[in-house]
Amino acid sequence: MEASQEATIRTVSSTQQLFLPKETLDHPFDVTLAIQDGKEFKAYRRVLSEASPFFERLLKSDMKESIEGVIHLEMTNEQCLGDILEFIYTGHVQISAAEENGAQDLIIMSDYLVLPRLKTVAGKRLVKDLKISNSVSFYQFGLKYQCDELIFETRNFIHANFMHVAQTEEFLSLSCEEIKMWISNDNISVTAEEDVFKVILRWVSRNKLVRKKYFPELFSEVRLVYVSREFLYSDVMTSEFVISDEHSVGLVKDALKVIESKDFQQRSIRPRKSLEMPVMVICVQGFSKQEDNMLCCYYPLEDKWSKFNGTVPPNIGEIVPCHGKRYFHLFPHEDVGVRERRLLCYDPLSNCWSPFPYEDHRTVKKIFAMNDEAIYALVAEDILCCPDCTSLYLRKIPGPCSKTPHLSFLRKYKPETNSWEDITSFDLDYRHEILGSADRYDLINDTWENLANLQLPRWYARATATHHKIFVVGGVKGDLLAESCEMYDEDTKEWHFVARLRKTPFDHYNPTLLGVDNKLYCLIRLICAWNRKDKIDCYDFEKNEWKEKTQIPFEELSPRGLKNESYLQITSCCSMGIFKRHNFLQHASFKDIKTGKDKCAIM
Repeated sequence: MEASQEATIRTVSSTQQLFLPKETLDHPFDVTLAIQDGKEFKAYRRVLSEASPFFERLLKSDMKESIEGVIHLEMTNEQCLGDILEFIYTGHVQISAAEENGAQDLIIMSDYLVLPRLKTVAGKRLVKDLKISNSVSFYQFGLKYQCDELIFETRNFIHANFMHVAQTEEFLSLSCEEIKMWISNDNISVTAEEDVFKVILRWVSRNKLVRKKYFPELFSEVRLVYVSREFLYSDVMTSEFVISDEHSVGLVKDALKVIESKDFQQRSIRPRKSLEMPVMVICVQGFSKQEDNMLCCYYPLEDKWSKFNGTVPPNIGEIVPCHGKRYFHLFPHEDVGVRERRLLCYDPLSNCWSPFPYEDHRTVKKIFAMNDEAIYALVAEDILCCPDCTSLYLRKIPGPCSKTPHLSFLRKYKPETNSWEDITSFDLDYRHEILGSADRYDLINDTWENLANLQLPRWYARATATHHKIFVVGGVKGDLLAESCEMYDEDTKEWHFVARLRKTPFDHYNPTLLGVDNKLYCLIRLICAWNRKDKIDCYDFEKNEWKEKTQIPFEELSPRGLKNESYLQITSCCSMGIFKRHNFLQHASFKDIKTGKDKCAIM
């Protein structure tokens, strides 16, 4: 592509101008592009061939077009070809809003001429014209011409505006396969699962005689266990399409059995994302032996708190959300007779606790979930069994163990066999020194990658990933607190300092970072009753600053309140999505922080 090529401008209409390459005496044109209405454009073979594989194959062959120097493109018009040449010669093009179907014509021709960058530019321009009434046709157009930009934007638009789009003529004219593709998606925005049933009824009723046979296939995509019992009896079981199909009746009966028995253990599908609310689950523990663990929940979108009123196991170390359940990693606790680490699983829908198998002599360092779909454990050999390592650690002397390496292992839980397996091992090289290096492990490809070094080497730092970035905060450097917060940017492949956290009386205790609903929050881990600093801050990505989001209402949440000598510690926290009709919320009360009035948390 030659951006330095000269050009002339020809007016096509009162509002449109046409780009034309300019011929020179030293470089005469050597190819002609013929379009509809007999119009012709002159250009250079080399420029066209370098820009487009289509032109390259055609002009470097022994075909007629190459020999005669004439290429016929009757499917396009004068303005469209002018835009194509402008992009080829300059690398950019201005698609005017006055051009009727201009962006669509460019997508068609860029697909034909194999100009992917121009297709992306035209796709972005077409997205500006996206609205409820044309979203379905734009999506189909993007699929036909493989315009990724248009496909991505229109799909997200339809998901976000699904109930409005589902009422358009375009949507109601779709085939059964296309309707099924949309209603089976986790990301469609609905106010209740009942909406999906109503959409199916509307589509089938548009042409009942022809479409009635498709009802059972579409009805199977309704997640009936998340439909209210009342709606199942009043609307679903009375529908003529359900009554006339034995399989559909069976699906409703099975769902009612689950709902009425509250036995959700065997459910195989989660609620749609729009029916879940983001929640921050926090485990708080007092230093006194008499203090019980307390689980409280904060709902950022509602700016409200609730307390979990069920039984809370002692000495919770970690909480991991996966498949709609909560997995609790319990540390040994001699006071309550627990001498080994344990894992417990809590199912919020059935309000049941169950043991989670883990039999291994190695020390569990961390339990975590990937994309809410798989559970992993980082385990390590106990260094206390090695005198050299113990001596080095206690004396704080840098240096590796003089004997064999101490391996760490990554284990994955296999739900099909209810067991664990090692998937990789590595040597963390136990050394008592400050490191600034960062490494990333690819769970899928089983590969390691070195990231750029941190701006500030530190011990005991906290980290999380959200907003497509990695954040590291806190820790210590020598005897000093590392107050800075760093962010790893995937685009620049570098760490950058971001706004510092606010100071607290217990700065030597690391704060905790938590990503919730693509936002970053910071929690102070240690709280004292006489100097309350138990606020939760939220990071503003645009302004690069931390803002107070809420204060933890311990007085309202704790049954005994806080005494002046009380210390509280946040031992664990996690983020998750909770179904809005969850039993996890039932019978829980909270104080509205703004009004101070009692509210009911049942959704």
